[in-house]
Amino acid sequence: MGTATGTGAQAAGTLDLSVIIVTYNRGPTLLRTLESVLAQSPAAREVIVVDQTPQPAPPVKAQLDQWQSAGAIRYLFQAEPNAQRARNRAIAEARCGVLLFLDDDVLLEPDMMATHLANYADPGLAAVCGYYTEPGEVPLDTLPPECQRRWTGWIHTPHCYTKRVECHLFPSCNGSIRRDVIRRLGGFDENFTHTLLDDTDLACRFKAAGHRAVHDPQARLVHLKEPSGGKRPGGLNQHVLADANRWFTWCYFYWMNFGWQGVPELARNFRRCVLRKPNLLQPWHLVVATVESMRGAARALRAVLRGRRLAQFTETPDMVHSA
Repeated sequence: MGTATGTGAQAAGTLDLSVIIVTYNRGPTLLRTLESVLAQSPAAREVIVVDQTPQPAPPVKAQLDQWQSAGAIRYLFQAEPNAQRARNRAIAEARCGVLLFLDDDVLLEPDMMATHLANYADPGLAAVCGYYTEPGEVPLDTLPPECQRRWTGWIHTPHCYTKRVECHLFPSCNGSIRRDVIRRLGGFDENFTHTLLDDTDLACRFKAAGHRAVHDPQARLVHLKEPSGGKRPGGLNQHVLADANRWFTWCYFYWMNFGWQGVPELARNFRRCVLRKPNLLQPWHLVVATVESMRGAARALRAVLRGRRLAQFTETPDMVHSA
């Protein structure tokens, strides 16, 4: 696809696009991702990297410093590893009318950024949900059954769906959004201290505000799903599949965004992760899995009562709005 026209392109062959990448302990993979981003033609007007790695490896830091000195990236450091706070900082720093969020372990197809931006020729469109596959995934031509669930079906739309559809499931792995829209929404909720459902929470608020978004299967990348680095919640072992952090994330997300309508989703997770046959046959594991779910739920309840931790953005003179 060629360069976007109108307000979607800069005169010098660059796109009016701020690319935002937050990273944590993924130095070599981050460099590979940035090489893919910087190889795009046309290029983005700016690439913002927020690094939360305590001590980047010297070769990695040297390359990042070199790119920054050359003006290829804007390199920021954040001491506390909180991806949502890092994204909110980048949103505050960004200069362009459209922000493209990418993970730090992705490889872009050559015209991916221009494809994203071309969608904004539609003035009523607020965001674009990009297409990606992960290791072992295959493209899907039909939607899975869980997409038919009454209240929560839309959050299960697969990102490897091959058809262009109206879709609100915004992926921070490959998603773009108008800067003024995400600033009005308060950015990402910093109560999500692990990278799970944090972008889906933004999508819920985006959808509730009545904004339009589209899933564009031509805006493609590959998500490498690097096992090291990052900050995903997980499990304790092969029996306790969901630890307290994962249960906190699930409970906080569904209670905050769906209330009682999210109870069926939590019940499915409880059956899948706690009431498993191996646990029923070994009650000790059942006890531990149940305790982890209760710890996470209690923490989530406290967070719900305190409310969201959103960013407060101020208007800046260089605010650029895509038409």
